[in-house]
Amino acid sequence: MTIDLTKELAHLVSFNTVTNAREITRPSSDCPQYIKTRLDEMGFITELLESNGVITALGRKGQGRFKILFLAHYDVVPPGEGWNTDPFSMKIDGDRAYGRGTCDDKGNIASLLGLAEMLQETELPCMTMIATTGDEEIGGRNGAKYLREYLISQGLFPDFVVIADGINQVVIHRRRNAMPVEIKARQKKSILTGRIDTIRFKTETFGSESRHSAYMRPGVDRHAMLTACKYLELNAHSVVSDARGAFVKSNVVPDWVELDIIHPDESGTELEYDETLTGLFRSLLPLSQAPFPTEYSDFGTIVSPNLLSLEDDLWYLYLDVRAMTNDSEPIEKAFKRALEGRAEIFTLKASAGAGYVNSDPDSHLIKAAEWALQKEKIQYKLIEGYGASDSRYFADSALVFDFGPVGDNLHGPNEWVSLSSISENTKFYYSLIDVLIRKPDSI
Repeated sequence: MTIDLTKELAHLVSFNTVTNAREITRPSSDCPQYIKTRLDEMGFITELLESNGVITALGRKGQGRFKILFLAHYDVVPPGEGWNTDPFSMKIDGDRAYGRGTCDDKGNIASLLGLAEMLQETELPCMTMIATTGDEEIGGRNGAKYLREYLISQGLFPDFVVIADGINQVVIHRRRNAMPVEIKARQKKSILTGRIDTIRFKTETFGSESRHSAYMRPGVDRHAMLTACKYLELNAHSVVSDARGAFVKSNVVPDWVELDIIHPDESGTELEYDETLTGLFRSLLPLSQAPFPTEYSDFGTIVSPNLLSLEDDLWYLYLDVRAMTNDSEPIEKAFKRALEGRAEIFTLKASAGAGYVNSDPDSHLIKAAEWALQKEKIQYKLIEGYGASDSRYFADSALVFDFGPVGDNLHGPNEWVSLSSISENTKFYYSLIDVLIRKPDSI
């Protein structure tokens, strides 16, 4: 292999490809154009697709019995706080490379560029497609979903899909759905005689600095917003005057939230508080535990309050729901019940997601992946993944799984990836194609 995967990764990390749904920010065309150019140089037929400002780089090579798509994403979440280095200038420490996107998901793109080089001088009896999208972190509707529709329209829809968006070299065959719930409630001011304290509550996660809400495990991890709710439970007569926090995006748990809390005290002064804001915070734990029907998941159901803002005179609360269902109606009913008597709601809307993934572990693709991993002497497990991914857009029509390099702290500070695992994954992806060609059963 002549391509330097470390240099490729460093260059990819240097592109600031932050995407943010609330601020409607989109990455420029620089990164996907670079990926397209590299695939061009390696003999792929390439094109850039565009949907509502989101650009997808797509390359394909070969013809034959089946089509396989390797799909990654180049967009990243905002860096947030707590970094020891510049998040967009990759730092290497031994086998670890630090920087935003090293693990999620530019390390995977580097592996796929390595795969493209391995295929450069090879004419395999199949079609290999490599694509990178720019909005996975905000739902993938203009990236993966648009790509799906485009491939169908061109007669290129794949038989197999490998979502190069996993972690720690595990084969992810099942993922919960991600469903947004948005609550709006009108601000309501009142007066209380008392004293005011400003209290900061912090998110604490066990064994990782990741702030991805799908990775939260109740009973082990502590969510700042839910901790604030517990504080109000323990101080039943206290009220909230104002709130602020490290709110980043819909699927990122805030590092901290700060409340201005008024404690009743007859010797104090008359202070203004917000009845609605108080009620919303008192509702967070009931909301997080509200029951609704869902299929089994190893990780259970997660309801994570990740965004809070005041828009005109309306408080806006966003909850990230992770569950093995796509039925939003029971969720709305359960949440309305949890809010009764606590907060007067202006609107509450639960929306369906793109769906969940539940691939058969005995499918031809996953069995081929196990063969290829054993051939490359890569230790692996077959598991359910924490978060959603672009696999949900293909799972109903193609065999699919997710895979990725060794790393950690995705969506958190000091994100890192194992450089050796990137090159290992390149060889695995090539071996997977080879196994599918040599073992064509069920194709």
